[in-house]
Amino acid sequence: MDITPQLLTTLEKISDPKDLLKEIFSRFGNRAAIGTSGQLTGSVLIDMACQTGLKPRIFTLDTLRLFPETYELFSEVEKKYGIQIEKVHPDPTKLSEMIREHGEYLFFDSKEKQELCCNIRKVEPNEKMLETLDVWITGLRADQSRARASTAKFEIQSRGENKPPLLKVAPLVDWTEKQLRNYATQHQVPVHPLLNWNHEGWYYESLGCILCTTPIGPNEARRAGRWRWFNALDPNANKECGLHGLKKIGR
Repeated sequence: MDITPQLLTTLEKISDPKDLLKEIFSRFGNRAAIGTSGQLTGSVLIDMACQTGLKPRIFTLDTLRLFPETYELFSEVEKKYGIQIEKVHPDPTKLSEMIREHGEYLFFDSKEKQELCCNIRKVEPNEKMLETLDVWITGLRADQSRARASTAKFEIQSRGENKPPLLKVAPLVDWTEKQLRNYATQHQVPVHPLLNWNHEGWYYESLGCILCTTPIGPNEARRAGRWRWFNALDPNANKECGLHGLKKIGR
């Protein structure tokens, strides 16, 4: 199905996220999918989509460096909803070449090498997955960081010359942490164990690879725990891995 301005106008009129997910999966079937990394927003989206009575397509980027608790969560989600989460892995040849050239822990060396690692482990596998989709449903929220404050609920994104555009949708972009927590409790949504972990005020807010994610303190920004060793260089650094870098195009 083509991504047209008329279709976008129709979808924009649907305010309820559950109804929006039902409309998307009804129209696009397996050409639409929810991407999740185990964060709370993704878990809520999966629950909403499964409540529609449809079998939504779900995928995750398995960097081979995720927390054990993340894999446990995915197993629990699959069992609860009777679904299969597609695990997308990095290219083994490129991964081996990167490690051979730069070492196992290259992300500690520089921002450039961290971005290289993220590109091999996350960005390229994500791009491969998106080739099978017309609609990418994400858990982005405006309150997650300064860089995400202007996130739109709908974006038509260019994938390059001679390729059809991609519709990127963030159904819960304007939801707060409290709303997500309330929904998860009310609907018994499986929640990542580390998102309930708290030690003397230190807690996990954003989850990624096990070595690149640490808890944050009471007065730190939500993504301060990601690649923490770069905080001293720039406390206001744009803590992104590059997944959300496709070019937005007009209607």
